[in-house]
Amino acid sequence: MSNSGSVRAVAIRPDQPHTVHPVSLQLYTPGPGQVEIDVVRVGVCGTDREIIAGEIGFPPLGLDELVIGHEVVGRVTAVGSSVNDIAVGDLVTVTVRRPDDCAACRSGEPDMCTEHRYVERGIAGAHGFMAERVIEDEEWVIKVPDRLEPIAVLTEPLTVVEKAVRQARLIQRRLNTWEPKTAVVLGAGPIGLLGTMLLRSQGIDVYTAARTPAPNPAATLVEACGATYVSTRDTPLLDVAAGLPRIDIVLECSGASRLMLDGMDILGNNGVMVLLSLTPEHDLAEAPVGRINRSM
Repeated sequence: MSNSGSVRAVAIRPDQPHTVHPVSLQLYTPGPGQVEIDVVRVGVCGTDREIIAGEIGFPPLGLDELVIGHEVVGRVTAVGSSVNDIAVGDLVTVTVRRPDDCAACRSGEPDMCTEHRYVERGIAGAHGFMAERVIEDEEWVIKVPDRLEPIAVLTEPLTVVEKAVRQARLIQRRLNTWEPKTAVVLGAGPIGLLGTMLLRSQGIDVYTAARTPAPNPAATLVEACGATYVSTRDTPLLDVAAGLPRIDIVLECSGASRLMLDGMDILGNNGVMVLLSLTPEHDLAEAPVGRINRSM
């Protein structure tokens, strides 16, 4: 590879909280199977906040800095000699995780990795996308229709809820018939909102619960897609659920231990609850385990 100059990027020192700073990186010309991407947009989410706070994340081997950013959309500016399906000018996004050699990763399911030796761009062991340009192997690059450029940066978080609902449906194959009609989404951050929209697109009645009272921007988006927004500050979740039909799906997207346990409590017979958030270790909550166990 030959050096094609330097690019500006944003990095942190993972062992030191709140060390966001600009850096200059050397960029190489793409190898035979690689593409060069001019970054258009990079998303910032709760994971990035945790990385910046020093709670998670580690740099590439041998380095002490990590370029952040794992949600990206950009334009291809150059391709290697053996690249077949990506062309200069294509709008693209890039997947985050690079598999290790475990059985799940070898089978094409790196999200099910059993050994946790993978690396993730912008999170764990590999530089991310918060840079002017990046180089990536073609196999991890996905073309995006031009009309989706304003929202394509949400592809990565959308894959989280797509997987959640897909796995829920796969699990429910154990039943002869399962036709989910009512869902509750806990949390109205990006993951919760995308989960709300996905479930609504499948014709499911959705109730999205979050702490902030309406009106607020999240409530507006929830109502705009035909779902119902409820504030747990105004009405406890158990009281909300008492007035609903049987709840077939619960997506936990809040990261709050109390809501996670309440989600188990409100789940209907033969329902599925999918946990999409990570709760802090210090966030303790009591639960009526006996009642939850009897209702399952």
